[in-house]
Amino acid sequence: MEVNRIYICYLVTTFLISIFVYTLVSTNLQNMKKLERLREEVDDIAHLMLQTPYNGKAEPKYLTDLIDNFIKKRLVGIWDDLYSIKKQLKSRDCAATLIQASKIPPDMAVTKIEERVNYASEELGARILSVKAEPICPTNILKSWLGMEFNTNPPVFMLRSIMEPGSCFGFRNGKADVTVKLAGKILIDEILMQHITKRQSPTEDTSSAPKDFQMFGLQNEQEFHLGSFKFDNNQPLQHFNVRTNERFQNVRIQFDSNHGHPNYTCVYRIAVYGKL
Repeated sequence: MEVNRIYICYLVTTFLISIFVYTLVSTNLQNMKKLERLREEVDDIAHLMLQTPYNGKAEPKYLTDLIDNFIKKRLVGIWDDLYSIKKQLKSRDCAATLIQASKIPPDMAVTKIEERVNYASEELGARILSVKAEPICPTNILKSWLGMEFNTNPPVFMLRSIMEPGSCFGFRNGKADVTVKLAGKILIDEILMQHITKRQSPTEDTSSAPKDFQMFGLQNEQEFHLGSFKFDNNQPLQHFNVRTNERFQNVRIQFDSNHGHPNYTCVYRIAVYGKL
């Protein structure tokens, strides 16, 4: 059973990587060499799994540990290649965005450049650790098993600065719980929340914006309440002060309500500022 489970995991992983590879190849042929390296890494893992002799009398843990150790050695290279590809794609997207932005009058600009370091930025290394919410789109067992319940409006959108209609973390009703690992362990002193304006909304409706929310700092399996806040959807960008004497790298954001939308809530951007 253990070996079968490992084989199934390998097949699913290969399938997902194949989809990822196909998408990148179809949009950017210049990354072929790096993608070929990723294929070789997957083939090496498959070769190890299929060629390693397995004694039915031995413990299945032996094969699992062998594969885990092999994957750990190769995983760093795989992630480096994926990160490099991602940065190249992002740099081109940013260049295109700047060209388009140069054609927009100054009074139409929505997002301003922040002078402070945002430790909740994905580009700096912040990431989502866990999510407790009900997805907007219907889910199933396979999506839940693969962690793809929020693939349409994933929570990682909160850690990005793209302020376009629909590029948000979306969930049903007004309640959600998201744990974020910041880019560093900091003394938090300010939180920023941002939403699109009514002019940006296709329906001129911003009632799906979050309203009441709380933030907690996590440290050594303990939670420290950093504050309760209320976001005003008439002001698309708002700062909230935080007072604490502790440094945190993991924070939990608890969304308690929205501004009246009966079906879902959209969180566009969260930023966390502080000192190392």
